[in-house]
Amino acid sequence: MDFFKRIFPSKSKKYEAFDEEQETVETDNMPLDELFVFNYKQKGGAFFYPEDMDDFKNSLLQLLKYLDAENFIVIEPTYLRFLKKIQIPATGHLDKNGVLLGGCEALIANEGAIMTTATHTGEYRNQELPQRRVIIALSNQITPNKSQALTEINNKYEKPPANIQTMSIFAKPKNDLSGNRWYETYLFLIEN
Repeated sequence: MDFFKRIFPSKSKKYEAFDEEQETVETDNMPLDELFVFNYKQKGGAFFYPEDMDDFKNSLLQLLKYLDAENFIVIEPTYLRFLKKIQIPATGHLDKNGVLLGGCEALIANEGAIMTTATHTGEYRNQELPQRRVIIALSNQITPNKSQALTEINNKYEKPPANIQTMSIFAKPKNDLSGNRWYETYLFLIEN
């Protein structure tokens, strides 16, 4: 299947209810994963669901080429080692004009937002990091709302990490007078 059709699909079997031409979509009884994907894509996020490790690796390489970047910037040591192991160009050197790759704590279904902590971004605030992001998440990280995400963070860590941040705007707003920060985001959702 064509790479760009997979990153920017118009329809998929599982998410075919999200045809952009539909004006209304019933979200009240939607499963969490579908609700997250719907809200995330409504906010301009690009979504990718790799079939296997080869598909994941090939898509990352094609995404680097598409974004005209030499390598991914990685703050998390685990991801840096992983990318080097599968031979994906990566560096730990921060460059605001580069492409940041990392994980997240939660995918927030009712907002289509992505929550990160210091585990993923170090001591940096979102404004100090590259605007272009590649997020790798597992399907069990989808939570109904921010409150549930924060509860899960508190339960996961003995001492909750600092620097909890949420990204929720994934396309440049047409008439944004408030100056909200937006992030060109490519989400790789991996089934547990």
